[in-house]
Amino acid sequence: MSGQRFENGEDVMGRWPGSSLYYEVRIASFDPQTQLYSVRYKDGTELELKDGDIRTLHSFRNKKGPVSPSRRRSRSRSRSPGRRRSKSPSRTPKSENQSTSILKELQKEVLKVHLTPLRLTEYNGKWHGEAEVNETNFTRQRVTRAKAEEENEKTERVLRYSLLPKKEETTVPKERNRDIVVEEKPIEKAVEQPRVVPAVTSQERPVMCSCPPLEFGGSLGALLSVVFMPPAVVFLLNTCLQTDAADFLSPVPYAALWDPHVLGFFVLWLILHALFFALPVGKVVVGPAPASGKKLQYRLNGFCALLLTAVTGGVMLYLQIDLLYVYRNFLQFAASGTLLSVLLSVYLYVRSFRARREDLSPAGNAGTFVYRFFMGRELNPHIRGFDLKYFFALRPGLIGWVFFNGIMLLAEMHVQKRELPSVSMVLVNSFQLLYVAHGLWNEEGAVACMDIVHDGFGFMLAFGNLVWLPFLYSLQAFYLVNHPVEVSWPGAAAIVALNTLGYIIFRGSNNQKLNFRKNPNDPRLAHLKTIPTSTGKKLLVSGWWGFVRHPHYLGDLLMAWAWCLPCGFTHVLPYFYVIFLTGLLVHRAIRDEQLCKAKYGPDWETYCQRVPYRLVKYIY
Repeated sequence: MSGQRFENGEDVMGRWPGSSLYYEVRIASFDPQTQLYSVRYKDGTELELKDGDIRTLHSFRNKKGPVSPSRRRSRSRSRSPGRRRSKSPSRTPKSENQSTSILKELQKEVLKVHLTPLRLTEYNGKWHGEAEVNETNFTRQRVTRAKAEEENEKTERVLRYSLLPKKEETTVPKERNRDIVVEEKPIEKAVEQPRVVPAVTSQERPVMCSCPPLEFGGSLGALLSVVFMPPAVVFLLNTCLQTDAADFLSPVPYAALWDPHVLGFFVLWLILHALFFALPVGKVVVGPAPASGKKLQYRLNGFCALLLTAVTGGVMLYLQIDLLYVYRNFLQFAASGTLLSVLLSVYLYVRSFRARREDLSPAGNAGTFVYRFFMGRELNPHIRGFDLKYFFALRPGLIGWVFFNGIMLLAEMHVQKRELPSVSMVLVNSFQLLYVAHGLWNEEGAVACMDIVHDGFGFMLAFGNLVWLPFLYSLQAFYLVNHPVEVSWPGAAAIVALNTLGYIIFRGSNNQKLNFRKNPNDPRLAHLKTIPTSTGKKLLVSGWWGFVRHPHYLGDLLMAWAWCLPCGFTHVLPYFYVIFLTGLLVHRAIRDEQLCKAKYGPDWETYCQRVPYRLVKYIY
């Protein structure tokens, strides 16, 4: 067996099966058993080619500059091996006898094939100095056959096959539109009409899977989440209210959860933050292209909304408005948020059927009704320019989390008869306020997260941002109101150190990713090592992103432990957050890598070999 002539990752010219056309491809791997190369075309197609179907790039390059189609055609005809040389009829007149003999020879079929090479326009990267292509769809190609023409009763039949671009393609560079005439020498036996193998287009190529795989356990997982997540929130909050360990499994007063006044206050909270969201302050950035390909603009005024909320709370304290009303009716507020999230989800699902197909999320038409309702069909729903998903993701729930924490601090002082809050309560409030303030100060990084770019807006995000986030993420502060824990100063210092370490990793990795995404050639990032990809982008393999594949998730987990440790070890309830977050981030890391593998192909496998661990080095 012959060895491997081409290296993995090498750019070569590969012949498209069933044609004589060569396109630029990249060697992905080589199988010594079958002697086949796995190659990747620019449009993402992966095929296996034999060694004889692969040629080097320089063999196709013309060192003397571009040649006109007519010159190239005449040169090809004159140099074709096995073709008989004959004088041109226009230069040498023929006698009648000579014409008769020639006509006898032309009784056989002569095939003339006109081929126009396909033009690949899906690839949006840069290979070998080519200009970047912005088209997102591969130009549809189709094969048409011209009817046989009989010329001058000479029984000569001419078959013409044209590989023409689709009608929508209006401009094609002349140097790419070359007509190549191939003539076959007539043989004594009758020539059978050849079967033309059409060129396969991006729409006609077989797709491995027409729809994305179902996530979160598919339809069953979505159904269980919709049914059990709301009562789970109420159960956990009701457990925090119990002061005796024997009462932790006390029945939940579901009949007392409905309170129209609480619902009204919750609606006022949403209206207040909708006004903050609409303020014309803060810079406007363009987010990355989502699955629909349509980039959206986002106004970054989240930190301003946080400051305005703090001022509003201070004014309410000054006016002696009873903020402890929120603590006393915390379960009712959670129930009101659940009701509003369900109504919002129903509205989003109904309005999604008016959305264009390109505005749907990847899961928009997958699975059953329950799965689509849970995942969300429309990607970025708007009402007169008001971005619903971005608003609910980064405004009322996220800011409500720290607002509730502040109320729990006041409630602890009132319930425990303290003049000052406990060290545990101060640690929890400080750590989580720092986390939220950092997220809103660096809001530009949030516009590229998976929730905004990939996931549709359905029950998962509506309930998660209106109920799960503000009420369960504040579980530690709510727990400490009725279960005080005294933390020693050395213990507090150790917890602060752990949170600081997690914050450094979290902030450093996110800032490094954001700066590299903005400007990969930034001199401040010149020390970082990267690997190129077929999309034209680069992947970091040093710095924070060379330590593990998801360093920001590692920092997030370290901070989560620092938030739970001030609650002591008398009950597992305060650690629900870190348990839930671990499962969430592990699952999200797997989802991230599935998307990256589909996007980068073999280049992602190369990255995983360079950075083998996901979250914790040498462990996972």
